[in-house]
Amino acid sequence: MAKKYAKSKTSKQSKNKRKQTNWWVIGLIAMVVIGVIAIALRQNPDKVEPVVVSQDKSMGIADAPVIVVEYGDFQCPACARFASTVKPKLVENFVNTGQVRFVFRSFQFIGEESFWAAEAAECANEQGKFWDYYDKLYASQSGENMGAFTKENLNTFAVELGLQTDEFNQCLASGKYSDKVKAETLEATKIGLRGTPSLLVNGQYIEGGGQYEILSRKIQDLLAKSQ
Repeated sequence: MAKKYAKSKTSKQSKNKRKQTNWWVIGLIAMVVIGVIAIALRQNPDKVEPVVVSQDKSMGIADAPVIVVEYGDFQCPACARFASTVKPKLVENFVNTGQVRFVFRSFQFIGEESFWAAEAAECANEQGKFWDYYDKLYASQSGENMGAFTKENLNTFAVELGLQTDEFNQCLASGKYSDKVKAETLEATKIGLRGTPSLLVNGQYIEGGGQYEILSRKIQDLLAKSQ
């Protein structure tokens, strides 16, 4: 009788251990699934929460009802296409009419020359020439990290654009804006952006926003709602 009781007790303990193990495994699997979903949400720009960004590099009236932000890399060919084809239409149809304020933020990830170019653009911004320098950079691409944006070339661009070259050269050589460019790039990754150009309209990421038709449609929708 004692033996049967001992066996029964052992059997129950074994079953309890298996149940505990099963629940532990299920719990572990649930944690992994939740973790994967969380990572996916962080990496999906469509899930980005509305964000407020600095407008120090911007054009348009301060109280425009719509704010469009471009996160760009100066070595990015798609960004260059945006700058030469979409931005002019955006400026003509929405910025110049007081409906949109257009902002640029650095998302420099292609390489060292991207960071140098962004720092140079910040130095140009000191002299009120950011957008001139922006256009010059995008128009001067010649392959990624192939020497188009050496500091010597960046200084030459300043001369061509009529900047105060001594001030500009000193600004660029000092690395004055290195931390600022890195901070903006980190900001883009924290938001969850994965490529350039990335366009935000009133704080919301717009899938395909680098295309004028998609970008303008979103702007018009927001303008209609603001009336």
